[in-house]
Amino acid sequence: MADERVSQDEILREGGVEKPVSEGTFLQRTGLHLAAWVGATGAAVILALVTKWVFYAPTTPMIQPGTDPAAAKKILDNFKTLQQTALEPFTSLFDSVVVKVLLPIFTTILGYIFGLRSTENESWVLGGEVLLAV
Repeated sequence: MADERVSQDEILREGGVEKPVSEGTFLQRTGLHLAAWVGATGAAVILALVTKWVFYAPTTPMIQPGTDPAAAKKILDNFKTLQQTALEPFTSLFDSVVVKVLLPIFTTILGYIFGLRSTENESWVLGGEVLLAV
C-alpha cells in the first residue's frame, strides 16, 4: 500500500479556507520562542521548589493512642509551626523569582505577541458598518 501524502494547503482548501495561513512575522515567531523558554523556566523553577519542599517538609507526628489530649494538641501545634517555618523560604523564593521576575516577562511577551496585529486588509464589522483598519 503506497503512502499518499496530502499537503496542508490541500486540506485547508478542502475545508473552505480562502487565504493561506500565515506563520506570523519574525518578531511574533521570536516572541513565541522566547515565551516558551520563559514558561519552561518558570515551570522548572516551580517543579524544583515543590520537589525540594517535599524532601524538606517535616513528617507528620505519630500520636500514640492514649496520649493526653493537651499533649496531643501541643504536638500538633508544634508540627504546624515546623511546617510553616519549613515552607516560608520556598514561598519567598517563589515570590521573588516566579511572581516578580518571570511572570511579568512572560505576560509582556505574550501581550506583545497577541496584541500585535497586521494592518494590511483588515476590517471589522461594527453595527452593520464595515470599518477598515488604518
